[in-house]
Amino acid sequence: MQAIRQGRDPDSGEFLRQRHSADRTAADGSTQSRGRNLYDFTISAPKSVSIMAQLGGDLRLAEAHRKAVKETLQELECQAASRVRRDGANDNRITGNLVLAVYHHDTSRELDPQLHTHAVAANLTYDGAEGRWKALQAAGIYEQRAYLTEVYRNVLAREVCSLGYEIDDRRSQKGKNLGFEIKGVSDELFAKYSQRSEQRDRAIAEFVESQGRQPSDNEIAVLVRESRADKLVEVSTAEVHLRQGARLTPEESLTLGQIRETGLQRFQTQRSELERATPSLVYAKQHVFERVSVALDHELLTEALRHGRGRIDLAELKGELSLDESAGKILRGGKEVATRESLDREREMIERINRGIGQF
Repeated sequence: MQAIRQGRDPDSGEFLRQRHSADRTAADGSTQSRGRNLYDFTISAPKSVSIMAQLGGDLRLAEAHRKAVKETLQELECQAASRVRRDGANDNRITGNLVLAVYHHDTSRELDPQLHTHAVAANLTYDGAEGRWKALQAAGIYEQRAYLTEVYRNVLAREVCSLGYEIDDRRSQKGKNLGFEIKGVSDELFAKYSQRSEQRDRAIAEFVESQGRQPSDNEIAVLVRESRADKLVEVSTAEVHLRQGARLTPEESLTLGQIRETGLQRFQTQRSELERATPSLVYAKQHVFERVSVALDHELLTEALRHGRGRIDLAELKGELSLDESAGKILRGGKEVATRESLDREREMIERINRGIGQF
């Protein structure tokens, strides 16, 4: 792992990337890195899933999280790319491969239940067209964060429902989609076991009060990093779980037990089947192209996954999109897509404007 972190071949020690980013020793004796070596793609489960897995004792939910992570990382890997600079080119080429180390955790820094996974990618990808390893161009991955989030939520919701639980889709007061939670787990429990969220919100509120404005995404990242506590490296997993359980009231323990028992009963009797992806794609087209005439293809898939969360299959959804392209219902230019209706609407507006020039 240390060799991969520095972009070296683990066997020979030779550099795999053209540009070297080896460690160096500073004047004070500390080890410092001269370049980007790793990317950390972090995937977190909804709070209710973590609570039911850890405090409700349903470890099937932890396995559901891991399955959703695996499928999400397969989709994420498809976006890996390398830079192409040969012969005057200035572009990115999809390579579709990553060097990943995956770490599954079940608690936050404040030792609250929090299933999450760190997918740590080396700054390496193999460019098959050039037959060599190159630095990873991760811009496409970050550009599609919302889409990859919905890929994860769709798989996890499907798994959670197949285990017998019911889910609630959540939205903010402004209508922003906030994912889903398991029905029956109270907001009070969310608050009790979300100490890091409280720290973040408090740090943001202090920033707003002192600066008179909302912080940017980068500033929020700094605030979150500066507000976090040191990790407790000497506490055992068993002790962590004891501390978590001790904070539950008898009534809360009873409620979690009832939610789990109801889910198990439903799991033994229900037959869960996926729905067709067509209605979700139709909804996504209506929703997305109501506001714009041209959109990125992953934006369309994102909205369709939100609509059919837990009930549709991503592969079938992509197939439906391809069929629409073949039938001429969806028009594509690179990653951009439009509908025949949105194109006709654009042309009509342009013609109407042209007819009105100089008339009034």
